[in-house]
Amino acid sequence: MKTKATVIALLTSVSAFAGSATAPIESPQNTPAEVSSWEVRGALYGWAQSFDGDIGIRGLTAPLDLSFDDILKDLDMAFMGALEVGRDRWSFLADVNYAEVSDSIPVAAAATTLEFEQKQFLGNFIAIYETVKTDTLGLDVFAGARVNWIEAQLSIPTDSRSADKTWVDPIIGARFQSALSENFFFRALGDIGGFDVSSELTWQAMAGFGYRVMDNGAFLLGYRGIGTDYTDGGFTYDVVAHGPVIGFEYHF
Repeated sequence: MKTKATVIALLTSVSAFAGSATAPIESPQNTPAEVSSWEVRGALYGWAQSFDGDIGIRGLTAPLDLSFDDILKDLDMAFMGALEVGRDRWSFLADVNYAEVSDSIPVAAAATTLEFEQKQFLGNFIAIYETVKTDTLGLDVFAGARVNWIEAQLSIPTDSRSADKTWVDPIIGARFQSALSENFFFRALGDIGGFDVSSELTWQAMAGFGYRVMDNGAFLLGYRGIGTDYTDGGFTYDVVAHGPVIGFEYHF
């Protein structure tokens, strides 16, 4: 039976720029002090995800094995948005994702099919500190929270079970960028969290290459994965979402 599943995520965000403060009074002996300004980064991305893992609701479990080929054939719904605002060495990032996923899973032992449906909101809200910045190299560290909301339903011909869960995980991580030439660059980031606060473990990893087409704009191509291992009562969510990322970003 053909699998019906998601996800190509669409990220839209708004870019703006706030100017510097009022310039200091000049005198013949004094030149104006340099005042830092606010910066905002926005992007437009597509993320084609595969899903591997298990989701369980009160004893009924769906093994998820949604390949990239399956996802290219069928699309439910997805949305992704991010906005980063910074000044000096500090910045703050809100990265939100919403996806609707469905799948029909044959159960050979019971000679039946399990229907799986899921709606998920995932948001990363982090504070970022710039530790290294040169003309060719950048390294940041960050900390914050990953927020999950999942509404899931598992159904077989004789039974249907649903769950509605929200949880928050602390995360820590780093991101890195290095210039490979005048226009090409490499970027990577990773984080880890959970620590049994809510999830036993959550993690994220992304790596890719970019090509700068203008001073403030670049195309990106890479691969991203997010893993979550969460259990609460009769609900279990142990899933890795991963797939290629392509998009365009612009910043001031």
